[in-house]
Amino acid sequence: MTAKAPTYPKGDLRRMLAVLAAIDALGPDATLVKISALSSVDKKTVGALIGAAVAQAGMTITKDGPTYSIESWGPVIAKKGAKLALTGALNAPIVNP
Repeated sequence: MTAKAPTYPKGDLRRMLAVLAAIDALGPDATLVKISALSSVDKKTVGALIGAAVAQAGMTITKDGPTYSIESWGPVIAKKGAKLALTGALNAPIVNP
């Protein structure tokens, strides 16, 4: 996978989803640099979003040397939905009811 994810604004949940999907897509090659490049999120923010996913969404993400892996998606975030963020499928316009 070489295409980059769309750029989402600061504070947008889709940024976290794109980071998680990048970790999953990269598999054993999920280093900070590669996650950042694939998700279109800067390295510092990638680290913060991984920490938030663990603390706030109950995910289990491990780091072994330079690589990250998702051990458990936890009870909140669906893997399929995260992958949609990486492809830009969740970039729908906001509709006011």
